[in-house]
Amino acid sequence: MYEEPHLEICYGPMKSGKSRYLVQKAEALFAAGIPFLAFKPRQDTRDGCFIRSRDSLCRDIQALGIDTAAEILPLLQTRDLGKECDSEQDALHLHQYLPAGSLPQACLIDEVFLLDSGLLAVIRQLSERGISVYLSGLDRDFRREYFPLRDYAQTGVTMQALIEICKSHQPLHASCEACGADAPFTQRLVNGQPAHYTSPTVLIGDEEYQPRCKAHHEVVGHPQLSLAS
Repeated sequence: MYEEPHLEICYGPMKSGKSRYLVQKAEALFAAGIPFLAFKPRQDTRDGCFIRSRDSLCRDIQALGIDTAAEILPLLQTRDLGKECDSEQDALHLHQYLPAGSLPQACLIDEVFLLDSGLLAVIRQLSERGISVYLSGLDRDFRREYFPLRDYAQTGVTMQALIEICKSHQPLHASCEACGADAPFTQRLVNGQPAHYTSPTVLIGDEEYQPRCKAHHEVVGHPQLSLAS
């Protein structure tokens, strides 16, 4: 009997358990004997070639690095997916969750906010092929605005478009690092101070990201928030 593929996205601020969601999804697929592929943007270098939960109770999941969404579809057909990655911890490796000769029935993609708007078309094609898709990433940037995808300057596409095309949503909140309250936002601190509204969306350097509640989240120079106050 035909079963409609899943199209699900998990989103929230930093430290809300988004990667844990994908790791647990991978473990569930593996336990059910469903072959899959996992992907992550190469721009995210924090955990090498693994999707890693902050919860040490979860295994690392080997993921294929991609620079653009268009790289996903060809990788579904190739038999040469590269070498295994070394990990200090027990990990779920490519050869385990995609046995030789099998085709993936699901795709897991982490940190989708770092990819381009071509991901929308890729997701539709995967769904049309009967492949389930599970996504994870920040929904909003440090300004409280929907995170702009990589080619936003040319397309104007943000994470809102990805969220809207998904059939199932798993919004997550973290705990505010200032007071412990429910935290839907990500605070960027540069040298210990809240980042200015005009600061680059993706910043490499001396910065820190913290989950914050509405009361303790600050964006210096935000036009709407400044007027509201």
